[in-house]
Amino acid sequence: MAAEKFLLNLGELSPAEQRAALCGLPHAPALIQRFEKAWHLRERNLGGVPFLSKDLFFRAGHPTLAGSTFLSEEIGLPRTSSTLPQAFEQDAGAIECGRTQLNEFAFGLTGENPHFGDCPHPQDAQLLAGGSSSGSAFAVARGVVPFALATDTVGSIRVPCGYCGVWGLRLSPDTAPIGDHFPLSPGYDTQGWMTRTAKDLMAVSAAVLGEAPPAGAGLWAGDLGLGLDTETLNPMQTLAMKAGAQLDSSASELLRRACLEAAQAYPVLGGHAASRVHAAWLDRRQSDYDPVVWQRLNAGRQRTPEALREAEAVRARVTDAFRTIFRRHHFIALPCTTGPAVSKSACTDEHRQGLLALNAPASLAGLPVIAAPAQRRDGRTVGVQFIFPDLPNFGWASILQRLN
Repeated sequence: MAAEKFLLNLGELSPAEQRAALCGLPHAPALIQRFEKAWHLRERNLGGVPFLSKDLFFRAGHPTLAGSTFLSEEIGLPRTSSTLPQAFEQDAGAIECGRTQLNEFAFGLTGENPHFGDCPHPQDAQLLAGGSSSGSAFAVARGVVPFALATDTVGSIRVPCGYCGVWGLRLSPDTAPIGDHFPLSPGYDTQGWMTRTAKDLMAVSAAVLGEAPPAGAGLWAGDLGLGLDTETLNPMQTLAMKAGAQLDSSASELLRRACLEAAQAYPVLGGHAASRVHAAWLDRRQSDYDPVVWQRLNAGRQRTPEALREAEAVRARVTDAFRTIFRRHHFIALPCTTGPAVSKSACTDEHRQGLLALNAPASLAGLPVIAAPAQRRDGRTVGVQFIFPDLPNFGWASILQRLN
């Protein structure tokens, strides 16, 4: 029985791993009852398949903490459930079995959380899983569930996929209704999911997205001038070429120039949007926050109109560059990590800036993405992102077929 298999998989994790990666798990009798109630959906595409949801998605009557210790005290219990978990349950027949942990309020790229423990890499406990969708990546990589729901604002699906060796799909900010999950930065937040293989990502995506248009050739844009080492960059390029990417030096240079200030512009815009979400309790609850998260939110509310205008100008340049390149290429392939997973001590501001430089451009332009792992010679994985112009032309299936 699927419920028993899930419980067995759960039992393979240590208590510390469970606490750092998972939350909101129902008691065994309630979980079994959940599967029994869904028996009539067993013939659906994902009938009886267990999944987990990042603890930003709402489930009616259940607290949402978003990696914090206090959010439910401020917003109360949700009266309705988020549409994405509902779509997988009601339309595809899958069964939600609990929640996954994250950087507090999804404001981080590392998987660090001082309240519940830093989420470890699924194969090496000395390293971190990456974030903010750390628990979802960990659970999928360790085989707890075949897929997990996640969110990506500025790399929160892409980075942990690259680090943990799993696959992911990021939709676009306008896919879900406003207020459909607890936000990090309204206008930039996207929903999506992670799976263990490209084949699984095809099946899970098809269950809720249906058919996808074919994708033609794309652009391998390199590392935007970051100077990644060849041990990391070569397998990324090999994967991109396998997916149908080509070299185009003029298009790559256009994108590089347009994205020079993306890593600086996104924190201004995204941080400002995030600070408004927390405005009602930011000062009153300061002692309850992860200090790093509180500092980022506090910085967000300090942004001046001039700084916001300058960042919007960068956003416009990035968006225009993507629009121009998409007239010649069906997709754009870029790295989404600067290397393999790192230890906690290596999670520096410099490390964060490198990740933002790679992931902020697609976020500023609001574009959908497939995240794929590429394996280095030493067996460690790094991340590649395949960026598409918009959802109607989101050729995710073609790319996954080529990479399967």
